[in-house]
Amino acid sequence: MNSIKAIKKRFTVIIWSISLLFIINLFYLTELYNEIVDDTTKIMLLSIEEADGEELQNRLATISSLPDSEHTTISVDKSIMVEADNSNNEAGEDIMASIVIFSQLMKEVRQTVHHTIDTIIPPNLPLLDSLIIVNAKNKGISTLLYYSEIVDMNTNTVLISSRTVTFGKISNTYMYEYDSENRYAYRVYTASMTRSVLGRMSGILFTTLLTILLLGYAFWYFIRTIVKQKTLDEMKQDFTNNMTHELKTPISVAYSAVDTLLNFKQGKSEEKRKQYLNICIEQLSYLRDSVERILSMSMEQTNNIILNEVIIELKPLFAQIANQQKLKTDKNVDIDIFVHPENLTICADMTHLYNIINNLVDNAIKYSLDNVKIHIKSYIEGKHCVISIKDNGIGINQESQKHIFDKFYRVPQGNLYSAKGYGLGLFYVKTMIEQHNGGIIVKSSLDEGSEFIIKIPVK
Repeated sequence: MNSIKAIKKRFTVIIWSISLLFIINLFYLTELYNEIVDDTTKIMLLSIEEADGEELQNRLATISSLPDSEHTTISVDKSIMVEADNSNNEAGEDIMASIVIFSQLMKEVRQTVHHTIDTIIPPNLPLLDSLIIVNAKNKGISTLLYYSEIVDMNTNTVLISSRTVTFGKISNTYMYEYDSENRYAYRVYTASMTRSVLGRMSGILFTTLLTILLLGYAFWYFIRTIVKQKTLDEMKQDFTNNMTHELKTPISVAYSAVDTLLNFKQGKSEEKRKQYLNICIEQLSYLRDSVERILSMSMEQTNNIILNEVIIELKPLFAQIANQQKLKTDKNVDIDIFVHPENLTICADMTHLYNIINNLVDNAIKYSLDNVKIHIKSYIEGKHCVISIKDNGIGINQESQKHIFDKFYRVPQGNLYSAKGYGLGLFYVKTMIEQHNGGIIVKSSLDEGSEFIIKIPVK
C-alpha cells in the first residue's frame, strides 16, 4: 500500500509538471504567433513600398517615351531623382550611416516623383497589386490580395480603387502613406494571414504536436500502469485473505478432531476413532493439495519447464476424472463424454493434462447449481486436437471473461458464496496449455453456462 501511495504522489507531481510545461509551451507559441504576425505586417508594408517604387519606375518609363514637350514638363522633377542619387553616393562614404540615409532619400524621392507624375499619369493599381503579390512571395509571404485603393487621409475619401468585384469579409488591411505631406496613402485589402503565419510556424507546431502526443501516450501508459498495479494489489490482498481462510479451515478441523480423540476418550470407540481419523486425513489432504497448487505457481518464474510428454488416450482419462469428481461432490452430477475417434490420443504431459481437465471439470461443478450437466468432447480439427468442456452453470459475465485467466483473479460468485479458491486454477490451466504450444478460449453467458475450448497441436 505504501508503494501505491508513493506512485500516487509521483503521479500528482507528473500531472502538475506536464500541466506547467503545457502552459509554458502555450505561452511561448502565443508570443511566437504574435511576433510572426507583426513581422508579416512589416513584410507586407515593405512589399507595398517596393511595389510602389517599381510602379513609379514603370510610369517614368512610359513618360520617357512621350514627345519632347512633355519631357520638359518633368525635367526638373527627374533631376531631383539624379540629385538624390548623387547625394546618396556622397553619403556612401560612411557605410553604417548610408543605409539609413539611402532609405530616407529614396522615400523622399518617391514622394517627390509621386507629387509630380501622379497629375500626368495616375497610379496603375492593378499593376501595383500584382507587384505587391510578387514582392511578398519573394519574402516568403503567400497571400490572397483582394484589391487596393488610394485614400485621401484628410477626408477619408477613396480616390481610385482596383476593385472590380464584391468581396466577402475583409480580414487584413494595410495602410502605406506615400506623399510628403502624409495626405495620400495606399490601402491594401488581403485575405486572412493566419494560414501564412501558421505556415511559417509549421516546424515548431509539428514538434510541439509531436511532443504533446508523446506526453499524452506517456501519460496514458502511466495511468494504465497505475490502474494495473492497483488491481494487482487488490487481487493479491484478496488472495491473501482467501488463502488465510482456506488454510486455517482444514488445520482447525484436523486440530479439533485430534483434540477430541486425545482429551475426550473418543478413541476408545473404534467407529469414532476411524471417523475422526478420516476427518484428519481428508482435511490434511485438502491442505496438502492447496499448498501444492500454490507452490506450482512458482513455475511461471522460469521458462525452463520440462514437460514429460507421452501418448495419452483421452477417453479413459476423461472417464477417470469424471468418476472422481462425482465421488467428491454432494451435487447431482451428470457427465457425458464424446471422443472421435474412440481411441483418440494426444502427445502431452500426463500430470499437467490431468490437472488441466480436472481443474475445468471441478470449476464446472463448483460454479453450477445442484443439478450439474457437463459435456466433455474431443476431436481433431486441422492440425489441432480440440477438447471442449461445457456446463450448465451460472456463467461468466463479459467483463470477467477478460480477466479469468489472470493470476489471483476470481469471478464474482453471485449466490455461490461457498465456492472456494485462490484465483490460481485457470491461470495454471492457461499457463500449462501454452507450454504445450496450445491455446484456450471461453464462451459464456450469465445463467446459460460456460464452455472452455482447448486446442493443442497434434504431433
